[in-house]
Order: sequence, then C-alpha cells, then structure tokens
Amino acid sequence: MAVDIGEKWLGIALSDPLRLIASPLKTVRCESQEEILDALGVIARQFEVKLIVAGLPRSLDGSTGGQEARTQIVIDAIREKLGIAVECQDERYSTSRAKDIMTGKKRRAGLKNERDDAIAAAVILDDYLKTHLPPSSDITPVENGN
Repeated sequence: MAVDIGEKWLGIALSDPLRLIASPLKTVRCESQEEILDALGVIARQFEVKLIVAGLPRSLDGSTGGQEARTQIVIDAIREKLGIAVECQDERYSTSRAKDIMTGKKRRAGLKNERDDAIAAAVILDDYLKTHLPPSSDITPVENGN
C-alpha cells in the first residue's frame, strides 16, 4: 500500500499481489494523526498489508523542509501504532503527474472537482515498485496450459 499524506487529505493506493501494478484506492479526509492511523489501520487489515510506502515530500532541488518533518512524524506513528513496516519514497512530481492523469480522465468522463490524492499515491507506489522489482530473470513466466 502507498500513502500520500497531506494536511487534510490522505491518498491511498494498492498494488496487485505480484507487486507489478499500482492502482489508486481512495482519498480520505484526515485532519489529524489519529484519523490517518484509524483509516490506515482499517485498510491494512482489510487488504492484509505488509508494507506501506509513504511519499516523502522534498523540494525540487532535493532539500528537506517543514512538510517532510510533519510527514516523518506521521510515518513514525504508523510504524509504532500499527506495527507495519514503512518505507519512504521521494514524491517529487507525483502530484503534478497525478494532475496530468486526472486532466485526461476528467475530460473523458466529464468529471469536475475530483481529488487526485489517491492517484498521487498510485504514482508514488508505481515509482517504488519500478525501483524494487526483482530482476526479470526472477519472474517465472505463466504457462499457456496447452
């Protein structure tokens, strides 16, 4: 599971069991650390989550700032209170990439004002999966059955 932790919104995405595809799950309004932990706890139990990938906000030049420090506090609470491993993933450009995806989706579906936080979480998870995917020689091909 991946999360995009914002000040008021929490974007959540999941991967398939083979860890190949990242898909947006939902966006939840969470204005406190407790609300974030409650929401993640429910979803983690429901989907038997073993690892959470948390987007870590950085400036475009790679430097850290106040938002990263606030996010790190939430990440530490997730590890402590939920007992789930958390890995951090640089989330630079994830929101702009999510907005680009949503622009096309909204145009095709005629949607307005839909939040893009879950899609940003899927972008974060996709980036993580691409850098942590086993070498292709470790993937066993599926036989045709004939």
